Amino acid sequence: MRIIVVGGGVVGVTSAYWLRLAGHEVALLEQDIQAGNGISAGNGGQLSYAYVEPLAGPELWTKFPKILLGFDSAVRMRPDLSLDSIRWGLAFLRQCVGKRQADSLKALLMLAAESHRALAELLNDVPLAFDYAAAGKLILYRDGWSLEHAAALAEIKRTYGFRLEIADRARCLALDPALIGYGNDFIGGVYAPEDAAGDCARFTRGLYAHLSRAMGVEAHASTRVMKLSTRDGRVAGVELDSGEMPADAVVLANGIEAPRLAATVGLKLPIEPVKGYSVTAPARPEAPIVSLTDRTDKIVFAHLGGRLRAAAFADLDGWSPAVNPERARQLVILARRLFPHGADWSRAEPVWAGQRPMTPSGVPLIGDSGVPGLYLNAGHGGLGWTLACGAGKRLAGMVAA
Repeated sequence: MRIIVVGGGVVGVTSAYWLRLAGHEVALLEQDIQAGNGISAGNGGQLSYAYVEPLAGPELWTKFPKILLGFDSAVRMRPDLSLDSIRWGLAFLRQCVGKRQADSLKALLMLAAESHRALAELLNDVPLAFDYAAAGKLILYRDGWSLEHAAALAEIKRTYGFRLEIADRARCLALDPALIGYGNDFIGGVYAPEDAAGDCARFTRGLYAHLSRAMGVEAHASTRVMKLSTRDGRVAGVELDSGEMPADAVVLANGIEAPRLAATVGLKLPIEPVKGYSVTAPARPEAPIVSLTDRTDKIVFAHLGGRLRAAAFADLDGWSPAVNPERARQLVILARRLFPHGADWSRAEPVWAGQRPMTPSGVPLIGDSGVPGLYLNAGHGGLGWTLACGAGKRLAGMVAA
């Protein structure tokens, strides 16, 4: 079957990889000048298989008034007032209570476990250089109640095959001595030894090149899809500026652009952009090796080769991709305070912002769209790097079926 995959980010290239392995003829279309320039370019760098908790949860619900008033530093909600955004917001809030959040966590853990295995399979077949380091991850907590809650959650995660260790402060310092100079006090953490880190942009571009060079995938950069084309009630290709490109099926793996194209065949996708920020600077010897998440300040750190990346924030502030200067300033101040000697922050790259495509539940849309000939692999939120390989392999199995 001839399949067009729209989107050259990490979700698009992994979709194309697994579809090609399944024997399909694949064309991969990327609107930018090269793969990995969108949300894949500057994400937090962490492969957080054991830490795929959805944004919508009881903790967020209790903080909602503070968030609306702008007093929460990690999450901001200033969505536009379109009907679709209002519906999405209400659905998101419903996910914060009751059984829905538990169901979302289960779905994400299952996909994360698949993705962990799928990445290992891919790297066994395709040797890619992307500053990959399987050094594990520590989630830091400052109070006993939070750590006890995390320990209870760890028991649930262990049932899905994840190895997790509840660590006191001394154990955390033994796992990564760089924490001696950490700017926040903490009493302990949860250690996930199978989690990892890597440069998502380098991975994406490397795999994109491999697909074209060694696997016979038609890779087209600087190619914007204007709309989906249909024939006899099914999607039969895409329309480009240069004309129509036919196919037996189309996969939308293009992040926040997916709703625009789905709408051309009358399909509404429940996806809204949630903006995140990152800053990357040359690492110093005092930089952490283990990936870190600070649960209080909602910031993550990943050591990517000779660089230290800090990422934070979840801003529902509409569809503009622009970097908010105040948020950029806050991130740099926070990163400097927490790891003042971990990186040469005076030589940091410009702060990056990316619009993460999120469903209300945080669970991505994978598989048949309900429109004949159209498949989805979209809505991964802030977990696209972590879930991409599992999502791509799962999608390929669904198309084959």
